[in-house]
Amino acid sequence: MGFTSMLLQITVLRLLLSTFSGNELDIGITLSFWLIYVGLGSFLGKRIKLKHAFALSFVFLALLSQPTALAIKAIRPVLSLEPGETVSLASTIMSTSLVLFPLCFIIGLQFPMAVSHSGGRYAAGRVYGVEALGAFAGGILFTFLISSRIGALEVCLFLSLLNILLAAYLSDKKRVTFFLIIPLICYFGFHRIADFLPWQGVELSRTLESRYGEIAVIKVGGQESVYTGGQLIFSYPDLQSEEIRAHFTITLHPSPRRILVIGGSPGILKELLKYPVEEVDFIEPDPKIIEVSRNLLGGKEDKEALQDERTRIIIEDGRRFMKAAERPAYDLIVLNLPQPSSASINRFYTAEFFGEAKKSLKKDGILAISISQSTGYMGRRMQTANGAIYNSLGSVFRYVEVTAQEYGGLFASDAVIETNPSVLEKRFIQRGITTKYFIPYIFRDAFSPWNVEYVRGRLEEIHFINKDLQPSAYLYNLMLWAEVHGGKALQRLMGVRRRHVYLITAIIFAFTVPFMFRKKEPSLYCSVFTTGFSGMAFMLSVLLAYQALYGYVYEMIGMLSATFMVGLWIGTEMTKSVQRALKILFYLELTTIVLSLAAPLFFKAEFLFYVLILLSGTLTGGLFGAANLSMDNPGAAGKLYGLDLMGSFLGSFIPSMIIIPLFGISQALLFVAFIKAFSAAMVLSSLNQEKQL
Repeated sequence: MGFTSMLLQITVLRLLLSTFSGNELDIGITLSFWLIYVGLGSFLGKRIKLKHAFALSFVFLALLSQPTALAIKAIRPVLSLEPGETVSLASTIMSTSLVLFPLCFIIGLQFPMAVSHSGGRYAAGRVYGVEALGAFAGGILFTFLISSRIGALEVCLFLSLLNILLAAYLSDKKRVTFFLIIPLICYFGFHRIADFLPWQGVELSRTLESRYGEIAVIKVGGQESVYTGGQLIFSYPDLQSEEIRAHFTITLHPSPRRILVIGGSPGILKELLKYPVEEVDFIEPDPKIIEVSRNLLGGKEDKEALQDERTRIIIEDGRRFMKAAERPAYDLIVLNLPQPSSASINRFYTAEFFGEAKKSLKKDGILAISISQSTGYMGRRMQTANGAIYNSLGSVFRYVEVTAQEYGGLFASDAVIETNPSVLEKRFIQRGITTKYFIPYIFRDAFSPWNVEYVRGRLEEIHFINKDLQPSAYLYNLMLWAEVHGGKALQRLMGVRRRHVYLITAIIFAFTVPFMFRKKEPSLYCSVFTTGFSGMAFMLSVLLAYQALYGYVYEMIGMLSATFMVGLWIGTEMTKSVQRALKILFYLELTTIVLSLAAPLFFKAEFLFYVLILLSGTLTGGLFGAANLSMDNPGAAGKLYGLDLMGSFLGSFIPSMIIIPLFGISQALLFVAFIKAFSAAMVLSSLNQEKQL
């Protein structure tokens, strides 16, 4: 059960991330509905008394797995969305809630039926423990075998066949194996259309799995576009964009010798190699993108550029590569990436990344970035996103130059950058470079004083700095949702300030204090509710922090989720027979507060994320176990479980929709500490009352 549930959850999360163009905020939405539907199924499951109900649940799960995957892939065509088009918040919530319900409900039914089937005094604990170990095994298998190798429908087929065989074993009826034919028919019927569903109206050239998301290559006319996780990475051929980005940037430097290009289309290489440079390093962390790029580059010059002795293709994460650099090496760093609309891309637009880039640049080196372009008025969303990047550059470099908004250029250096159009025109002409679209007059248009001052003035109105733990990508997506049929509620949400969140929460707490203070049972209910909230909010914050820092949560989400599940099991095992449970509960409340405040210290190394997740899971499981033992009424376990689920639902939804986009990951963790401080105070009041009695 745990093995199947974990693999299905990961598969669903990955599919939904691709459907919603890599918008990581959907992780919170998905987990919210997953939890509430599983909880509903679990609540009703204990009322089912059919003889072979437990075995039948595995059959239903098997029959629902592939249709659920296909339904997710059908979301975009059902909504009539073009490739790259944003899904509104209302459609995101509605479609996620609809496609998840049948599958999650059946998963929820299984736990109480498994307890009943197992029997014995400690059946619930045994089932919970073994299920957690199964989930851990599923996460391990996904991370080290399935990820980047096996597609979603293949995973669903395997799980369908496995669950039908389990149903036959549990029911001891061989005829159940006849159901095996249905998943096979579904697979061979579905897999031919599943890949094409999200791309209806365009020609799909190729799809393949990667650690960073599903890669799809679509063809429109004579141009092919590469999408990763539903987000456009680059198009080829795109000579006009390649020429402007390469020649405009390289002309700003008086004598570039070594150039680093980060990501995007390798088509830019042939333009850079027209200059007498010594070396051009092209860095891309995903080997599958390099493989796709080599197949796309059909032009003779592009192929020769890849084979040029001055070209070095580096398959490594750009940030990790620059952190390892021992000395300043480059005259020019070109950020050849799409706009930071997801955290995996946004991590290359933060103040922390700019600091790493600065260490890799020579004294007069230049960092070149392309931001969103516009003609006419610059909208608020674009102003906010671009202004955050501009301010982040300004917090690291002494000089930051901008272009007219039609060109979308930002250039940063610790040395003065020459932007005089006459000087740049002369420099370009003297170099004798042949181009098809790029002409020297572009410098006069791009660096027109009036246009430049307008852009600089608009960007300086924004005071937000893009950071690893406060990614502007989340705010960008929230603003985008507000624009795309967001409604007045979402528009008002954009005006929420940090003090509003804490004030509203404090008012709610103030009204509830009279009902809980020095009252044991209500205090325990409060503790369980906040435990559910803090556990999921903490888990979500760590997942998004991992994505912001490393960029491949798509691959590692299985391992991270499984580690949390093992922590839950450890926590429940440690507290299932403790003495003075109420006192233990209070100490666990305090420990949760400390861990929430100290969590950013664990973000320094990748392995510490797993330590943090394990500790969080252990505390969450321990808190629930200690609260359950502290109850004087043994029949209250169902109510505690319901409160835990409701807290978990809100702990996924509120941070992903409000706190993290508006205030950042660190503030979400601080809010968790604030929530637990209240429940700790209530538990302490009950503990003192118990001592007096």
